[in-house]
Amino acid sequence: MLQKNSKLYGPMHALDLANATTCWNSEGSSSGKQSSHFILDFGRLVEPAELRIQFQAGFVGEEMKVYWLDGSSWKLLLEEEVDDDHNLQTFSFSESTPGVHTTSIKLSFDECTDFYGRVTVYQLQVWGLEVTGRNEGTSG
Repeated sequence: MLQKNSKLYGPMHALDLANATTCWNSEGSSSGKQSSHFILDFGRLVEPAELRIQFQAGFVGEEMKVYWLDGSSWKLLLEEEVDDDHNLQTFSFSESTPGVHTTSIKLSFDECTDFYGRVTVYQLQVWGLEVTGRNEGTSG
């Protein structure tokens, strides 16, 4: 699971992993066409296996893309439509791209259910394994 010492980067307000009452919310725009993203830096090499995310219903990133950092470039790990509800949703990485080793992942939302393009995340968990003795950003 994402640990307290993992860093969350991106244009955000707050998501304190130690405080369940906080949330991350993107900025919106009057056109509603603003995409948003954030980056999770694990601070060590990991093999992500599963993403669990909880949105605020009505402020959902309908089309979610997850990328993994391979050296200095981002590679697509998962592209998924998510449900517009308040339930914790689970997405498996191991089925789409097994054996990915990375220090960071990026979540990107291009389409949103909110008229102004805002996304609100209440809970975010990344489950997987810490990798030891491997080179950074490798697959396989």
